[in-house]
Amino acid sequence: MADDTHSPGEPTPASSRETDQYLPPDAIPETAPRREDDVATRLASAVPSMPRLLKYAIAITVAVLWIVPFLGLFMASFRPLGEILAGWWHVEGMTITLENYTRAWSYQTAPMGRALFNTLVVTVPAVLVVMLLGAMAAYPFARFEFLLKTTLFFLILLVMAAPPELVAMGNYNTLREIGLFDSYMGLILVHIGWGLGWVVLFLRNYLLGIPVELEEAARIDGASRYQIFRTIILPLSTPALVSVAVIQFTWVWNAFFFPLVFMRSPELYLAPQVLPLMTGRIQVEWGLVAAGSVMTMAVPVFLFLVLERYYKQGMVAAVTD
Repeated sequence: MADDTHSPGEPTPASSRETDQYLPPDAIPETAPRREDDVATRLASAVPSMPRLLKYAIAITVAVLWIVPFLGLFMASFRPLGEILAGWWHVEGMTITLENYTRAWSYQTAPMGRALFNTLVVTVPAVLVVMLLGAMAAYPFARFEFLLKTTLFFLILLVMAAPPELVAMGNYNTLREIGLFDSYMGLILVHIGWGLGWVVLFLRNYLLGIPVELEEAARIDGASRYQIFRTIILPLSTPALVSVAVIQFTWVWNAFFFPLVFMRSPELYLAPQVLPLMTGRIQVEWGLVAAGSVMTMAVPVFLFLVLERYYKQGMVAAVTD
């Protein structure tokens, strides 16, 4: 039989250390320990303080003010015009119909179905190109030291602060001269140039949080800068790239000013341009406009719900770093 005893100078065996971490079965109580606080004390500790209660009240008020208009828009999209004029909040005898959606989808003047397709054609390339170029431009700002680095970064911030009306006239003349006015490609280039500034700033802040030791280890193994960027930086930047994609997609999808300035052909109209055309000439078709608005906002909302987890990770990391 093996001897379980050991001398005081010898280290304790691993099996003995693991056994000492747990209580024997007969020492485990059958019931959970009682709280020493009575019910009144626990209720008093659960009541939030006055500052926190004020924060809760403000947050709930903002949420209600934000949700109520959307709720009215959503209910108006499923109801006839007569019930909407009486007030969307009246639910007695409410009639649910999809007529507004079918009419908006194939509206004679500007069908929403074609407008959504046109918007998708412009939005997807504008998002993908901005993600790629933004990551390639943000990496040198986060890792390298080069001439005029601070000046270039300041110019990027300056472009972000400029209103879109400031650059509209210059882009208008440029697109006319190069033959890209009133075309998808011209509008895509405008969105790429306008969104590149904030994307570089956003991704640069995120890349600063990636350990440099990972790249140094790859350099020791013989990896080039391109291999490091493709195999290390891009995979680790997935949350930030998803955040960029969601935000840029929402901005380009809902943009109204740039399509209004650079698009003239009715068959090329985007969804934000089509919505004002659904109001009618004699009477405003509120149900039609509501249905078109719901269809327009459904795509970015669905994208956000699908990528919400990565979006939160990227936003938190980019802001904290």
